[in-house]
Amino acid sequence: MIQVITNNTKYSGDGVVTNPINVPRSLDEYEINVVDLNNDAIWKNQGSDYSSIKGIKDFQSISKMIQYSKKTTILILLPQNVRFQYWEIRGKYENSIFLKDMLSHLKDILSNLYSLFQGVNLVYENTSTKLIHKMADAAFFFYFTSDKEILLCSEGSNKPTAIMLGDNIIASTLQIKEYSEMMELLSALGLVQTKQDVPPWLEEIRMFDDNEQFGIIEENNRSIETANQNISTAIEKINKNREYKSILYTNGDELVKVVFEILENMLGCDLSQFIDKKAEDFLFEIGDTVFIGEIKGVNHNVKSENVSQLDVHYQGYLEEHTDKNEEKVKAILVMNHQKNKPLEAREPVHEKQIQLAYRNGSLIIETITLLKLFEQYLFQNKSREDCIHLLCTQKGILNI
Repeated sequence: MIQVITNNTKYSGDGVVTNPINVPRSLDEYEINVVDLNNDAIWKNQGSDYSSIKGIKDFQSISKMIQYSKKTTILILLPQNVRFQYWEIRGKYENSIFLKDMLSHLKDILSNLYSLFQGVNLVYENTSTKLIHKMADAAFFFYFTSDKEILLCSEGSNKPTAIMLGDNIIASTLQIKEYSEMMELLSALGLVQTKQDVPPWLEEIRMFDDNEQFGIIEENNRSIETANQNISTAIEKINKNREYKSILYTNGDELVKVVFEILENMLGCDLSQFIDKKAEDFLFEIGDTVFIGEIKGVNHNVKSENVSQLDVHYQGYLEEHTDKNEEKVKAILVMNHQKNKPLEAREPVHEKQIQLAYRNGSLIIETITLLKLFEQYLFQNKSREDCIHLLCTQKGILNI
């Protein structure tokens, strides 16, 4: 685990926790500790000069933690060339100076964090250093006369931007802006291991049982493709079945549309040319028989007025077609009654309405019965001729 001691929250990521500079966790709880000083809020002083910072006590506290740590590696990220603000009056800083113009004072301040900063000089120069894939900028590089191990140098100018400052203490002038850059820096310093990208050419080398395993993958991919096709087909059929079953809860045009589709499929009739003149809901011929009917979706049970309205259409048709034998005209009432209730809660059609339909020579077809008849047709338990015969010969209420 890695602890980043910072007043920023930009380093959140896998394996990293962040804690403020004024309340860090014990350094030895983590394999790596990063102290990030690149924050404008640190570089301020309430006093009238720039010889110290207002958070100097935090530096001194962390210095003690570094002194007594036994097993962790510590990386100190120095600030960039930010503006140091000082002489605070009524919440406003009156003066400021860039860090590059106060380097001796900066070294003194850093020595409160770790004493060996006294033996290192900072030189202002803007450079860039290659990490693993990314480039990181720096406003300073290290200059020293004592033997310090150089860990990273800038591109082209070859100026030290990361050094081993003491036992397990690393200092760097690089600006790290986010979690991925942090992990690349730690990798470049050899503190964490990054997994190498697999080169494309490696896939061309087949060894051990690679061919057998690739064969298994290919075979199972074909099975998956077939299974996905079967699932898609099944979903389409379920959706179609759901559309048919919608006649158990719909009314109006939505109900009429699906009933038409069922009748056309089951009886072989053509309703595409039927024009709704606000009289009967359908009218079609099969052979020498005319089917005339009403389609209704209601919340109540079948009423006498529903049956009587159908008879009005039936009698009207006979009056307009005096040459037609009334035995060859079949009146049908398709009813989705009590549509707001589940099927098991619906009451059966009252005997009074059934008898009225019987006397009129008409036929009441409940939508659930229509679905069951259609189901038998699709499963080839009843032929189209069987279905037509039932509609032609039964009166009162359809029973199958």
